[in-house]
Amino acid sequence: MSLGNYGRARLRSGLTTAGVAIGTALVVLLIALATGAEDNVRRSIFSIGDLRLVTVQPFQPGANGLSAVPRTITDDTVAKLKSVAHVDGVYRQFDAPLGMVVEGGDDATIRPQGIEPGAPVDRGDLLAGRHIEVGDRAVAVIPGNIARLVAPNAGAAVGRSVTMRVGGAVKLGSTRIGGSGTPRDYAVKIVGVFDEQASQTSFRIPLDDALLAGAENRGLTPDAIRETTGYSGLAVEADDSTNVADIVKAVQELGFSSFSLKQVVEQIDQGFGVFKGILAGIGGVALLVAAIGIANTMVMSVLERTREIGIMKAVGASPRDIRALFLVEAAYVGVFGGILGLALGLAGGQLIDRIIRQLNPRTNPAAIFVVGPDLALGALALALAVALLAGFLPARRAMRMSALSALRYE
Repeated sequence: MSLGNYGRARLRSGLTTAGVAIGTALVVLLIALATGAEDNVRRSIFSIGDLRLVTVQPFQPGANGLSAVPRTITDDTVAKLKSVAHVDGVYRQFDAPLGMVVEGGDDATIRPQGIEPGAPVDRGDLLAGRHIEVGDRAVAVIPGNIARLVAPNAGAAVGRSVTMRVGGAVKLGSTRIGGSGTPRDYAVKIVGVFDEQASQTSFRIPLDDALLAGAENRGLTPDAIRETTGYSGLAVEADDSTNVADIVKAVQELGFSSFSLKQVVEQIDQGFGVFKGILAGIGGVALLVAAIGIANTMVMSVLERTREIGIMKAVGASPRDIRALFLVEAAYVGVFGGILGLALGLAGGQLIDRIIRQLNPRTNPAAIFVVGPDLALGALALALAVALLAGFLPARRAMRMSALSALRYE
C-alpha cells in the first residue's frame, strides 16, 4: 500500500527522491575522493620506509632549525635503547665529511655514510651486487648515478676498486664549497649498487671505515670520535609498528629527538579525518535540503489523504498502523534516493578518475576515487535515516488525526 501511495504522485515523489539522490551522491563523491587522496598519501609514505623504524637524532627533543640543542649519541645510549621493551634492533650511523669518488670527476660528490650490517637504510633497494656484511672493510655500496660515472652500468661497477676522497673542496650542483679538513684518499671496492632514487650522494661504507675517515679528517682517533662527537644518528627497529609510540617516548626520556613515519601516518589520518568530516558536512547540507523536501511531500500527502486516513481509522486501523504507513512511504523515498545517489556518486567518481588519468597518462596514478563497503552502506543508511526523520512529524500528525474530523474534511 505504501509503495502504491509512493507512485500515486509520481512527479512529486520523483523530485523528492531526486533531491535525496543528489545529496547522497555528493556525500559519496566527496568522501570517496578524500579517501582516495588519503590512500595515495599513505602509499607514498609506505614507499619511503618501514613504519616500525624510529630515527634517533643527536638533538634535544622538540629541537628544530637554529634552536636545535645538540646531544651526543654514544655507545652507552645504544645500550640503553637496546634494553627498551619491544626494541628489535639498534643500528648506529656515522656520516663522514663530504667527499668525492676520484674516478668519477667533479660530478661524483658523495656523502660517506658509515652503517652497520643489516641496517634498515641498506635493505631491499639493490640494482646489483650485495649489501654490507659482517667483517667488511674498505668496501662500498654506491648509488646508481655514481656507478654510471665509473662504469658503463650498475652491474659493471660491482667489483671495481675506486678512490674515495674524504674532505677538501667538493662540488654541489653548480656550487663549489671548500669542505673540511685535509683531503685523504681511501681505496674501496664496490660491492653493491642501489637505486639512486633513495639518495644520489649517499656512499654506504662500513661503520668503522667511516669513523676512521672522520677521525683522521679531524686529527683524532675513532674512539675519540665515539666519545666526543658521537654517532650521527641511530635507527631503532620495533618488533611491531603498534609499539613505535612507546619507543619514541623512551627516546625522548633519554633526551634525544626522534622521528618515525608511524607518527606521520597518524597525523595524516587525523588531518584527513577532519577533512572528511568537513566534506561530509557539505554533502549533509544537500541532504538537509532534501529532508525539507521530504517533509513537505509527506505533509501534502497527509492533507490530500485526510479522508482516507479517517476511513482507515473507522474500519479499525490503529494509530501505529497509520504512522507506519507514512513512515514506510518516507522510507521508500530514502531507499530509492540512496540507491540512485550511490549510483550517481560512483559514476561521477569514475568519470573524474578517468579524466585525471587522461590528463596524466605517463604517471599512471593509483585510484583517487575509493568507495569501500562501509561508505556504500553508510550512504544508504544515511539516506534512509534522513528520510525517516523528515517523515516522522507528518506521520505523527496523521497518527493523531481524529477519525471523525478526518471524515468531515473536504
